[in-house]
Amino acid sequence: MKTETAIERPLDEIVINHGRAVAFSRHWSMPSSDTFDIPQIKGFVQKHLIKSKVSIDPFARNKRWATYTNDLNPETAAECHMEALDFLEMLKGKGVKADLIIFDPPYSVRQVAECYAQVGRKTTMQDTQGRSWTNWKAAIAPLCADEAIVLSFGWNTVGMGLKHGFEIQEILLVCHGGVHNDTICLAEKKTLQEPGLFAHDL
Repeated sequence: MKTETAIERPLDEIVINHGRAVAFSRHWSMPSSDTFDIPQIKGFVQKHLIKSKVSIDPFARNKRWATYTNDLNPETAAECHMEALDFLEMLKGKGVKADLIIFDPPYSVRQVAECYAQVGRKTTMQDTQGRSWTNWKAAIAPLCADEAIVLSFGWNTVGMGLKHGFEIQEILLVCHGGVHNDTICLAEKKTLQEPGLFAHDL
């Protein structure tokens, strides 16, 4: 069986996604509580924003880069201050279709609890069972125009996934040194194909 060798492709690409080339890069940077203040991640987001006409950020904090911004904490600079799910459903009700969605939610159950504590909201059992991420992604999917890009940030590469009809385009890994988790940045594109038989929401 013929296989592709590493020499046949640039060093910043690896084949991992159903035989498709996915751009991959790894950088080092000091950690920051505001993800988009990290230079490499800021650049990753802005290179997509430059090409975008309609964008959505349901966890914007103080970054009003997107067309529609939201953050639960009323002390942030976001345009809206709603539960992310309510915000996404509101945009769906208005018929909004975006070519770019920035998905930078809390990365863990502990971070969810911390965000809710800041606004005096109690964490529920549903929150601790990870259903928040599933529900957020389900609400994002219908807001995406054909060939829309979703930028996901966290500690894994689950992203939107094949279940919602997305394919990985790029992975940016930012190492923070010491015992810090790397920040994993994922760019996925909505395809025109139906999700495959073995598509999973991992």
